[in-house]
Amino acid sequence: MSLDSLFFDWMEFLQIQKGHRPRGVLQYERVIRSFFHWLEVQGKEINPGRVTREVIGEWLRDLFYEQGNISNRSRASKLSALRSFFGYLKYAGLIAADPTKGIPSPKIQPSLPQKFSTEELRMLFSAPARDTTQGLRDLAILKTLYASGLRVGELVALDCAHLVDTGGYIRLQVMDGKGGKGRTLTLRTNPSKTLREWLLLRREMAGSEDALFVALRSGKGRRLSERSILNVLKKYAATVGIESADAFCHKMRSTFATDLYDSGHDKCSRCGHPVQYVGLIELAVLMGHEDVKTTMGYVAISERTLRRTAIPDKRFNEIEQED
Repeated sequence: MSLDSLFFDWMEFLQIQKGHRPRGVLQYERVIRSFFHWLEVQGKEINPGRVTREVIGEWLRDLFYEQGNISNRSRASKLSALRSFFGYLKYAGLIAADPTKGIPSPKIQPSLPQKFSTEELRMLFSAPARDTTQGLRDLAILKTLYASGLRVGELVALDCAHLVDTGGYIRLQVMDGKGGKGRTLTLRTNPSKTLREWLLLRREMAGSEDALFVALRSGKGRRLSERSILNVLKKYAATVGIESADAFCHKMRSTFATDLYDSGHDKCSRCGHPVQYVGLIELAVLMGHEDVKTTMGYVAISERTLRRTAIPDKRFNEIEQED
């Protein structure tokens, strides 16, 4: 059986049997094809049944030293694709043993998310020219990213039909989020007003598949790509003096999570008693997380959490109190 036939059967298995999304399957396929291309370049036999644990170890070292994959996360992802492919071959009875079995994954060190400050958000939202079509579109993109916490891929996939306008708030229906799961998000009055203004212009344009955010110049009417959304953010970040490396879409998602968690713990204006609007579970649902442990990373950098976890001045007063 040819490699192409093996790839097709494996990808079909992932989509039909495992329920993987096409995009993820294609990413896995690219990794496997690059692995067999590496075997060819190294002069090794292009035969899945001849691949050994030692060969895979050599490939992992080559990724690190020669191909610049110094990120443990990157190499762990590639090894995961290899495990999926050879695991399928073993399951289908096409190889006697899985060569990836027993190979440890590179350890991924957890890192805290980053967020935009209030001043940075203020500058970003004031940068687009609101009296131009492009400026209004870009402002709608920036505010929607922040106000909804959407992944950039989810923002790109939004159609006009996915918006439910209640007259005050706009609700976004995420039809195919990570893992194929959907959810509904609410935009308050301010971002809803901006998005509504853009939507009025958008409906007068010809466009791709009723996409919400489309190109206005080259490829006019074409759905914006994830790269295009990132470029919009970086463009205005550069305008207001934010370093390019510090401007990325997931940072907007992190800011949404921490700000929502903080704003969800307001105090009653009458009695001062805390009013709990948003808890960890609610935040996890809105973020589209399956495991609340993932959400905890965002909560850990919220102002409310940081204040609660600081030793109070009262304690220092007790320590330093003179006899």
